[in-house]
Amino acid sequence: MTPVLFIPRLRYKERRRLENHLHRTRDARHADRLRAVLWSEQGQSTTQMARLLGKHSTTVQRWLHDYLRFGVRGLQPGRSPGRPRLLDADGEECLRQAVLTQPRDLGYRFTRWSAAMLAEHLHRAVHVRVSPFTVCRALHRLRFSYKRPKLSLRHRQNRRAVRWAAAQREAALKKGTGTPTGTSSSLKTSASSISIPA
Repeated sequence: MTPVLFIPRLRYKERRRLENHLHRTRDARHADRLRAVLWSEQGQSTTQMARLLGKHSTTVQRWLHDYLRFGVRGLQPGRSPGRPRLLDADGEECLRQAVLTQPRDLGYRFTRWSAAMLAEHLHRAVHVRVSPFTVCRALHRLRFSYKRPKLSLRHRQNRRAVRWAAAQREAALKKGTGTPTGTSSSLKTSASSISIPA
């Protein structure tokens, strides 16, 4: 036996919104779903509504469940609202603030953010557990590009030593690229000693 599901008392604005959608919609399936929510709030059972709408009671139960989970957008027929985002507006704002702040300023011991560390920061700050992949998608929505940093030690190099090494390399290349003495003859000898089967 399926559990009885009722829509709790609606706020005035929400009820008006549902009624406006009901008056504007031209889709009979959408109208049935809107009526079911309004009737349920008035105390009608799913069995009564199913009889009035010519549907099965489990179908009406599903409509009410979709409304409770996703709101009015969950009543759109043929369009699954999908799973709600794990990161809501507060979580995305926390992520944006973190990306614009140096990790050391927030008490961390590292200097560059990674997706995994941002996910850990969100868990500490807003108590939401998300994967690094979810963090990357949220960064994309926030118009940030996530790339691995290209670390360079050029700033730590001795410029004089780098110039000297470059000059030595050029000098070595100018001396010639011919083969050393005896290399070609030894190759010929070794090639002639190989016997090829007939």
